[in-house]
Amino acid sequence: MATTKKALKSIKSQLEAKNHEAALYEASELRKRLSKDDPEAAQVCGRPRYMWSTDTENRLVYQGLALLNLDRIEEAEKVRLLTLLRPLADCPSLTRAELPPCLPAGSTEPPSDLVQLRAKHGPEEDFHRALRLLLPSSPLISLLQPLPPPQGAYVPFPSPVYPPPNLAALPQLPRPLPHVIHLLASLPLLLNLLIRQQVLVHTSIEAKVKAGRTRLGAGTEKDVRRNVEAEVLGGDLGMELVDLLREVSSHPAVEDNVRREVEVREFEFWTALVGSLSAEEVVVKDGKTKGKSKPQTQTATEDSSELPPTPLFSPTAHTRPTKAEALTRADGLAKGFVLLELGGPAESGWSWVMEGMDEPTILYDHDLLLKFAKTFPESPLTDFIDDYCRWFHLPLPEPEGDEAEDAEPIDGEDEAKPKAPAPKKGRGGKRGRAGLNARERRKARRLAEKDGALSEDLDQEERDELVASMTKLLDKLSKSIFVHRVMARISIQEEDWANAVAFAEKGRTLVKDVEAQRGTSLPSVRVSLDTALGVALVPYFSPKHHPRATRLLNGVLGADPTNSEARFARAQIFQTAGNWSEARKHFQQILDQGGEEKDVVAAREEVGWCLVNEGKLEEGRDILETVVEMRDARQEKEGKDDEAFPRARAWWRLGQTEWMIGDDESRQHAEDWFMASIRALPTFAPSYTSLGVCYSSASPPDEDRALKCFQKAFELDATEAEAARRLAIGYADDDEWALVRAIATRVMEGEGGVEGVAGGEVMNAKGRFAPKNGWAWKALGSTEMFYRNYAKAAQALQIALRAEPDDVSTWLLLGESYVKCGRHIAGLKALQKALELDPANWMAWYDIGEIYVQLATYDKAVEAYEKVQEMTGRKELGVTAAMAVATLALGQQSAAGGFRERSRRAFHSAISLAAEVLQQGEGHRPWGWKLIGDAAFELANHEPELADAEQSAAVLHPVLEMLVADDADRRSTVEGLGHAGNLLQASVDVNFSLKSSVFAYAYRAYLCRNDRTSDSALYDLATALHTLAGRTLEDNEKKPLMKGAISAIRVALEKDAGDERLWNALGVVCGQAGPQLAQHAFVVSLELYAKDPVTWANLGFLYLRLDDIELANQCFLKAQIIDPDYARAWLGQGLIAERNGEPDHARALFAHAVTLSAGSLLEADLAMAASVFERFLRPGLVDPNSLHQPAFALKHYCHQRPRDSVAAHLHALICERLGLTDDASAALERAAALLEEEYERTESSDLEVRYSIALCNLGRIRLGAKQYERALEAFTNCWELIEGSQDATATALRTQVRLGQALSRYWIGETEASLEAFQVALDEAEGSGKPGLKEEVAVLLARTLWGLGGEDAREAAKTHLMDLSGEHPPIKVIATLGAIALVESDQDLLDAALTELNALPLERRLAEDPSGQVELILSSHSLASGDREEALSILQGAILSNPSAVTARNRLAKLLLSEGKPEDALSALMGPGDGETMRLRGAARMLSGDEAGMGELQKAVQLAPWEVKGWEALAWGKKIMEEADNEGAAVEGVEGVEE
Repeated sequence: MATTKKALKSIKSQLEAKNHEAALYEASELRKRLSKDDPEAAQVCGRPRYMWSTDTENRLVYQGLALLNLDRIEEAEKVRLLTLLRPLADCPSLTRAELPPCLPAGSTEPPSDLVQLRAKHGPEEDFHRALRLLLPSSPLISLLQPLPPPQGAYVPFPSPVYPPPNLAALPQLPRPLPHVIHLLASLPLLLNLLIRQQVLVHTSIEAKVKAGRTRLGAGTEKDVRRNVEAEVLGGDLGMELVDLLREVSSHPAVEDNVRREVEVREFEFWTALVGSLSAEEVVVKDGKTKGKSKPQTQTATEDSSELPPTPLFSPTAHTRPTKAEALTRADGLAKGFVLLELGGPAESGWSWVMEGMDEPTILYDHDLLLKFAKTFPESPLTDFIDDYCRWFHLPLPEPEGDEAEDAEPIDGEDEAKPKAPAPKKGRGGKRGRAGLNARERRKARRLAEKDGALSEDLDQEERDELVASMTKLLDKLSKSIFVHRVMARISIQEEDWANAVAFAEKGRTLVKDVEAQRGTSLPSVRVSLDTALGVALVPYFSPKHHPRATRLLNGVLGADPTNSEARFARAQIFQTAGNWSEARKHFQQILDQGGEEKDVVAAREEVGWCLVNEGKLEEGRDILETVVEMRDARQEKEGKDDEAFPRARAWWRLGQTEWMIGDDESRQHAEDWFMASIRALPTFAPSYTSLGVCYSSASPPDEDRALKCFQKAFELDATEAEAARRLAIGYADDDEWALVRAIATRVMEGEGGVEGVAGGEVMNAKGRFAPKNGWAWKALGSTEMFYRNYAKAAQALQIALRAEPDDVSTWLLLGESYVKCGRHIAGLKALQKALELDPANWMAWYDIGEIYVQLATYDKAVEAYEKVQEMTGRKELGVTAAMAVATLALGQQSAAGGFRERSRRAFHSAISLAAEVLQQGEGHRPWGWKLIGDAAFELANHEPELADAEQSAAVLHPVLEMLVADDADRRSTVEGLGHAGNLLQASVDVNFSLKSSVFAYAYRAYLCRNDRTSDSALYDLATALHTLAGRTLEDNEKKPLMKGAISAIRVALEKDAGDERLWNALGVVCGQAGPQLAQHAFVVSLELYAKDPVTWANLGFLYLRLDDIELANQCFLKAQIIDPDYARAWLGQGLIAERNGEPDHARALFAHAVTLSAGSLLEADLAMAASVFERFLRPGLVDPNSLHQPAFALKHYCHQRPRDSVAAHLHALICERLGLTDDASAALERAAALLEEEYERTESSDLEVRYSIALCNLGRIRLGAKQYERALEAFTNCWELIEGSQDATATALRTQVRLGQALSRYWIGETEASLEAFQVALDEAEGSGKPGLKEEVAVLLARTLWGLGGEDAREAAKTHLMDLSGEHPPIKVIATLGAIALVESDQDLLDAALTELNALPLERRLAEDPSGQVELILSSHSLASGDREEALSILQGAILSNPSAVTARNRLAKLLLSEGKPEDALSALMGPGDGETMRLRGAARMLSGDEAGMGELQKAVQLAPWEVKGWEALAWGKKIMEEADNEGAAVEGVEGVEE
């Protein structure tokens, strides 16, 4: 052992010195010296691998290193292999006890020990890797096979079933395993490893696909699976599977069927990999793709300084295949299957070869097809090949051995039944086909061909059978390009254009998929399919698909200009488009290049027809005659009539040419040629159409024969548009609209428009093409209009306009249909388009007028009707009537908007137009008197003045005279009013228009007494009578009117007791006279129709009038629920809230009612104004800006009801608060005049008091407007009314009147009289007992005396005030004394006043001094004393005590601005305020340098444009800005000079 170690040290030193030759020599000698029997060798080799000494190991390693450094790689590898395998050779058997419990990673045990160890301890992957060392391709095989197996170590190892039944679970190896020697190159072991690898590949793919689908942006499942298959199949897992597949297929013991299955699995593997890899890409390990590059191995290369890894215990390095390599492998295997004619599972390989063939025609390699049929007799493709060969007259596949016998009995028949005889010669076994299924027919057909009994030609029955059979096979052959190419061509031959298009498109899709899968191209197949698709698209609902067909055929002709079939189809497209010269050029090219006689004759015929349509009739006729002669001669010669359709078409074209020539002889020939065409083919429809035209053009026309011809033509061919059009016109004239719809629908089906037609219903009009027969869509639209399906009619008419965009009548129909289905704007545009095409078409203007009426744009409607009147010379009575209706609606709309004069003019015009209609036609009398009554009734609501009534009377007089003349029997007499003649003789009053409406309604009620509209007429009459009764003041005149109204409603109810509107009207009419009857009527109306908010609101007002607040509230709530926008319900709720003492809630409800009604509910305007003004009657300051909305509402109300004295009085008070003294004075003068008129008529005490109040208020307003004399007049008139009155209200007015007189006289200059009036006012105030009134008068007297000047007057003012200074003097008195003391510098009086003011409690100060006079006196004293800080403190305290006091904040802001503190002033002015607040805020911003202050100043002017201070502030702001701009310009100029 020592010698060995010494030798190893020597070898190591030689290696370190790089003496590789010497090291190799010494190592070799050492190996030779140590033989197997050497004791040292026994010590080294007589133990297990883990007990070896490192000497033996090093000895071999050193020898291997020396060989490696000498570039003797193969010898070095063998030495390394020996290092690993020598223990096995030297020590073939080990006991289980000698095995260690575990081995370190990377240990290399003997194969038998290693397999057993991994089988027991795992891991599973290493266990199967160890088993792979025993495969036939392992380098250990040659070393292990010579070893004898141990005794008694054989264990049976069954071979698994292949292919496995499923790939869901990993296969399990039998335990215990046989000895390694028995497993060497074992087929069962190899199959187990193969199945396991297949399972691993399958489960890995499915797991990664499932995980990939959960990622965001992963794409479709197909994309994810493609990427995963590329990663897995192209990686180590897939390549190891390929290795195992090849090992099994090359194993000498494998059976043939297993070998075929394995080869098919390898082919499927490569096809799957080809489909998953992208062109010019390989897959890397992370699943991403890179560009095409050199093949890469799966393991990284080790450092060159280390020994190369052993291939025994490391994974084998695999090269990643590219798409081209995978395709080569798949093609090789598939072609091998075909070459060896392998059947069974190899069918997919045959299909791979056939689908990859780039055949220019459908005549594929016939030998290949026959081989396939022979190899796979049960395949659906074999059945298809059999039918394919029969169709194209190719040799059929040879019959199999059992096919020589007759077919088995059909299911259900007795097996002992005699067999069917073999088919006879002649007709191809036609008799034998009866009762046979497809498979049996194919067997019989093969036998017949073998016996020579199969007919060469196909009859129609057999053709149909073949087409049906091949079509059924398509479901099983859905991925076959060959099958779809054949079916497309057969469909073209059968003129089944829809299926031809479908098969060709599917074939193109399959070609695209195959090219994408294999990364190759099939140009010939693609051109063939494009040709088939283009040819099929030309006649398929021509010309719907011609644009697409043109693109396809141009591409085909670009690739192959000699393609006659594509050129012929392209020329047909030119024919359809009317480009006859270009079509003729293409047909001539076909003639020039020649071909089959049939194609040449067809091209010649088309050339002649093109010449005819170009106008070269004689030349075209000669060619057509030649064609007819050629085809007739061929038919006579061959005795076959396979060209019946071309012959009939040629005769018809020749007849059309003669007809176009036009002379009598030619037209006679034309009729003969049409008959000849029918004789050639009785089902040729165009000939019947042409014959029908001949008969209808004859002199005299034979309409019956023509109609029969048209019916026959349309029955044979739905594309015979001329025949269909003539039939549709005839049926439309007879109002047979159902037949018109049927004809139009069938024409649409014939041209491809049937996608949107289902049972006459038109859908999805936008996606439809421009039709060739627009008249059919127009007819359908007219039919739908007749049946009132307006939306469908509009869709049909839209399509019709695509064909005929300049058809005015279609535009008119389209506009009408749009309007009828609610699309008014679209209808307007359609009608405007019609006017562009025909400006003189008055029907378009009439329809436009109707649309504007429906849109409530009545002014434009009237303009449109006026244009119609101009065009028609006012001869169209219907237009005049429509214009009258629109004018009446215009008046109602204008009245609702507050345009009183405009509305009255419209009503006058409506009455005149209605009278014009009545003069021209008696049949319109009920309508005319209805419109006149409505217009007069509306006029009555807008004529408060007698002058207005007189203007309306001038318009109504001619109408009433017409009524009197027409009503000779005086049927329009009304109780209480008499006859209309009485109204003509009476003087005009303010109710003249209303009375005229009553007579118009009464006469209409008489005219409609027996019509179904009588209820409406009586309802109108009752409404007018009830309104007139409400305006009548005398009871003896009112009672008959109310009686007549109730009687009219009762008569109407007797005729129709189920009309809820009549019951509602009865309730309204009886509301005052009989509340119980009114309640009953409202309840019945609600029982008939419970969702009428009007009735609920009326019932609520009835309960409110009866003081039943709860029931009234429920009714109003119900009306709000039914219609939340019904303003009268909100008004009722507001009245209830007002009665419940909730003024704020009531005010909000009134405001909402005003908003909803948009001014039409005048009562809401009045209620809202009254509720808002009520706040100003309570003590305290209220922002007057809140009065603007009530002022506008009341102005509108007074404009509509100018005789309402209450509204006028309230309007005056509101305008007074807003400072609008002129408006207030005018309103109060009007209110006083109305009250005076009414008071003089009735002499009511209540009216006397109201009149007195109005005069007092009028005097006060005039006094404020500095109209002192007129104010004194008003006060004097008021005093005369209340002087002797004992009414409490009149007594309260005495002091105010006397005070007003005193002030008026003072300003007039009557001082003595003024002082006397003041004294009387003091006496009245003291006697009234009203607290605080005497102090108010005294303060005013003191101020007046102070204003007179002089020591005596001022002392008298002090005296009056001092007399009122008791124990608790009023704040106003103290404040006035303080102000006098400040002015006179009376320190004693000032101290006393200030002491009293400072001692006032805060609560009393806020209650009695809302205007802040106390703070004004205190701050003024501080300022006068020079203590500005004290003044600021006083004003700030006033704001803190009353934050809402706008006056205090304004005073503080003024003081801050005077001290140059605009920022502090802005802080004080934050929040709501009045116009002065906004003005001060703008000034503060301007002084702060903020230009936004100009906006504040402008807003202040907008809020109160009558205030001079606002304009002065705005002018000051502009001046400040101009100065700032000039200063900035000066600074810029100075800077420019310096520069």
